[in-house]
Amino acid sequence: MKGHDPIRGSVLHVGDTAGVPRVLSLAQRGLGMKSDVIAFQHHKFGYEADFLRPTKTPFPFRCLERILSLSKLVDEYDILHFHYSSALPMGLDIPLWKRMGKKIVIHHKGDDIRGKGEGYLFSHLSDGIIVSTPDLLEWSEDAIWVPNPIDLDSCPPIGIPEHSGPLRIVHAPSDRRIKGTEHVIRAVDEIQKEGYYVELIMVENTPHEEARKLYMGADIMVDQLLVGWYGNFAIEAMALGKPVCAFIREDLASYLDGAPVINTGPIDLAAKLKSLVEDASWRRSLGRAGRSYVERRHRSDLVAKYIIKYIYNL
Repeated sequence: MKGHDPIRGSVLHVGDTAGVPRVLSLAQRGLGMKSDVIAFQHHKFGYEADFLRPTKTPFPFRCLERILSLSKLVDEYDILHFHYSSALPMGLDIPLWKRMGKKIVIHHKGDDIRGKGEGYLFSHLSDGIIVSTPDLLEWSEDAIWVPNPIDLDSCPPIGIPEHSGPLRIVHAPSDRRIKGTEHVIRAVDEIQKEGYYVELIMVENTPHEEARKLYMGADIMVDQLLVGWYGNFAIEAMALGKPVCAFIREDLASYLDGAPVINTGPIDLAAKLKSLVEDASWRRSLGRAGRSYVERRHRSDLVAKYIIKYIYNL
């Protein structure tokens, strides 16, 4: 808060998708805003929440639990910022919060909207709709793309470490099918058979802090190959100063704004990996450019300021 006038307004982030609510909340606090996170389950990657209210009863009773948990907190906040979904299916709880005078923000993250379109109550009653990646804009005509935030203090730009042994290619799928993991495994196997001295390190079902230690030792990082945009894994990779591969859809290339992501899909991944393995200077250059890009595009305080001004309208 030092150096910032307190922001009039308070927000409760609902959900724990990919750690984004926590990063955004902490950045908003740093800008002088009251901001907290409530989650309804222990996240498998260990992301923290200020209020953890696990719901263990079966559907639909767990929905009632969530409503009761929120009801005990909402009087302390002006804004409810829902990540991925609201407390009830199809946003059925949104009218309740609006009757209580709350400003509502919906923050879509992926398969909550991809291929489905915007929910009626979200589009008609929310005060702002955010999508975390630009490929989701086609599914919500009212949405604004806001790049995901990252806490740069937790990701020092260590670059590519000097080490003996094979080059480490790191891939960390939260869902193998969605991320295109089979293509990553096949590409690495292909170049290994051609004599390239590399190993594939798969990071799965690992607490985030432990996963980051594995990321730090990477030479090359491969993100998602099917969605058409880069994810949080790529953002973290660039912040650490690593070269990163991901598939970027042609119609979304204009959103890149200089992002040094190696655009690759399942077909040409092996060729792109061979080029990276053969050129250490290129790997280091991409790593430096990636860090610079993330500082400009994904820094958490910049993202928080944008959301406070243009989404919360404070």
